[in-house]
Formats: sequence, structure tokens, C-alpha cells
Amino acid sequence: MMRVLSTIPFTMLRLARNYIVLILLLLVPIVLLTFFSLILSGMKTEDGTPYSDYNALTMVLVFQLFGGTTVMHFIHIDLFTVNRMRMFALPFNKTMYAFSIMMCGTLFSVVLGILLMTYSQFVLGVAWHSWGWVIYLISLMSLLSSIVCVIFASLVKNYKLAERLSEIYGVGFVLLAGLFFPMPKNGLFDFLGSYGNPLTLAIRSVTDRSRGNLSEAWFQANILLAAIVILFIVMLVAGRRRMR
Repeated sequence: MMRVLSTIPFTMLRLARNYIVLILLLLVPIVLLTFFSLILSGMKTEDGTPYSDYNALTMVLVFQLFGGTTVMHFIHIDLFTVNRMRMFALPFNKTMYAFSIMMCGTLFSVVLGILLMTYSQFVLGVAWHSWGWVIYLISLMSLLSSIVCVIFASLVKNYKLAERLSEIYGVGFVLLAGLFFPMPKNGLFDFLGSYGNPLTLAIRSVTDRSRGNLSEAWFQANILLAAIVILFIVMLVAGRRRMR
């Protein structure tokens, strides 16, 4: 256990040096937040909420859908391909090491989300009504993304295909949430655009919390938590089979 813990600073350093991830998950959102803030300045929703506030919330949560790609990348390299023989020769628990990578990647994604919140509030003037609750939802979204991406990496031997699946996961839920254009009106799309969509659940949980509807906010957050627990079990089974 201590040997695995000693690898965490090194893992965090590797994550911080992944400049492509920093560009895609920090720089690009900052540019988009700034751009939309200028366009939506002064515009408000029917209940009086500034459009820029809702856009910032959506943007921060959307990019959490893609945070798990860093976890998938390092697990693929260290445990499935390039460094596999070297890692399996080391005297520590490989499952715990994979778990440490996942938690480091999740934490890294959460930190990027908090940086986006900080920038949007102190530079763009976005009002975050409950920092603690938003960070909690960011954490759930990030952890869910990490788990899903590890499942893809474990079940699909072709890494390029696993990457495409992770992109489909992220972009697919953005589309199903109706952020680009309305989805067809039927039972399946209604479910995938509401309670079957982690992005929609997170957004609605935050907005319900800000309006004082605590029971509904907790209900939607708990659906995300239940999905995490179920998929975590799937990830354990798939990951152990792949590492044999």
C-alpha cells in the first residue's frame, strides 16, 4: 500500500505535464466561457437568472465528461501496453496502482473545474450560489467519466477505438441534453435527455439546489452516485480480466 502511495506525487506530476489535456480541459473552456460571456452579457432567463451564469455552469460540467481520458491514457500505457512488463515486475498491488491513477486523474479534473469556476466568478462575474454543491457535482461527474473510460480501456483492446468511445460518451450526452438542438420527443430520448443523462442530472441538481429544492437536488445527485457504484463494480471485473 505504501509503495502505491509513493507513486501518487509522480502520477500528479505526469498529469500536470500533459499539456494537451491542459489545453483541451482548461484553456479551451476559458476561451469559450469568455466568448459566451461577452455574447450573453445582460441577457436573462425567464426566472431572472443571467444566461452567462447558466452557460458557465453547463460549460464547467460538460468538460467533466471528458476528464476520464487522462486516466484511460495512463492506465493503458502503464498496465496494458508500453510499461506493462516493467510495472508487473514491481512489488506492489497492480489493482491499487490502477485505483491510484484513477483517483489522481479524477482529482486533477476536479481541480481544473474549480479553476474554471474561479475564473468565471472573479473575471467574468458569474455568480456561483453554492460552491460546495457545485464542486460535489463536478466530483461525481469526473469520477463517473474516469470509471467509464477505464471500462472502455479494459474491454476494448484497440486503444484508438476506446478513445473514440470516450468521445462518443462525452459528445453523445451533450447532444442528448439538447444543448445544440432539440431531441426528438419520445420516451427513449426523453429519458436519455433527463434522468438517463449524467450531464442533465448534474445541471438540474445544481439549479434545484440554488432554488432551494433540496430534495430534488439530492435525488438527482444520488442517481449519479448510484451509477458510479454500479459502474465501479463493472470496472473492477473488466479491469481484473484485462490485467491477467
